[in-house]
Amino acid sequence: MSTNLSAKSPVPPHGLDQIVATFGDIFAYATADHTLDLRWQSEFLERVTLPFPMTLSWDRSHSVSAITCHKLLTNAFTTVFDRIQSSGLQSKITSFGGCFSFRTQRTGTKLSTHAWGIAIDLNPETNEQGTVGNMDPGLIATFRAAGFEWGGDWQGRSRDPMHFQFCRGY
Repeated sequence: MSTNLSAKSPVPPHGLDQIVATFGDIFAYATADHTLDLRWQSEFLERVTLPFPMTLSWDRSHSVSAITCHKLLTNAFTTVFDRIQSSGLQSKITSFGGCFSFRTQRTGTKLSTHAWGIAIDLNPETNEQGTVGNMDPGLIATFRAAGFEWGGDWQGRSRDPMHFQFCRGY
């Protein structure tokens, strides 16, 4: 299996300045109540159809067949989920915890990478923040090959084994 994506996907940015330069100045779209102006959605986000449904972590009676992500990452997310399916790893995704958040949520002093549509949470019920979790190594390798950073590599309370993001140093 090739680990390179097509030239359509950007290089993972490092740090906030590069995230803004690559994916857009989300702060310019934040409203007074910390929601995003709907223009952010229309200008920067796109839906990606999944090759298999994922159960919602907060309502296991429902599943999703598409996710919303940044327009620049549609190829990356499509490639990742196609590889997960072709590698027989789809059963290792027990639930979908989220991808794009409509609120400009802050984690400590940082804006969540979910707000840009460049992060996804999987299997949150067994991969809580601050724990080692039990994320499947094949899933981790598939996301890494596409340029994603895995939150399970972070240390201490910030360790987030459910989290994959298409950036570094943030």
